Amino acid sequence: MQESKYQIKNWKKWKATKYLLVQTKNELMNNIKAITYTNELPGGSHKSIADKYNKLIEDVKVYDDYIKAYGFLIDRLENAIATILNKDQREAVIIYSNNPWKGDCEKRINEALKAGFSKSNFYDLLNESYNILDSVLDIGCKENTVIIESLEKSRKKTPKNVLL
Repeated sequence: MQESKYQIKNWKKWKATKYLLVQTKNELMNNIKAITYTNELPGGSHKSIADKYNKLIEDVKVYDDYIKAYGFLIDRLENAIATILNKDQREAVIIYSNNPWKGDCEKRINEALKAGFSKSNFYDLLNESYNILDSVLDIGCKENTVIIESLEKSRKKTPKNVLL
């Protein structure tokens, strides 16, 4: 599969994942700020509770790495689509990204027909767009490698009970 096709296919899913990560992180941070504890409370288990909350605060920082990685991929793809492709190619890519899966073929074609593209013209524009975007969206460039390495480091630190 072409790199650009893969990225366009997952574009909306990545945006939803990034949004979910941001919301989850914000909710955890708000809950952490609302929790107060002191060492002067009676009872022996409060130290362990305080330690658990401190561990939770440290783990929330992992979300920043994921948010940054998703943001980088999304911004790079959106900028490439907006600046490199012409209007018809952008429209074809957006139609495809809204209906990227195998069962969505009829929906894609119907949207393309409503936009004024024939089936063959739509797929020709889409193929041209993939070829143009492939020249720009090289995953092996230095910036991408740095982001991927930081993401892998944060994955090693991610606790097993956190769903990402």
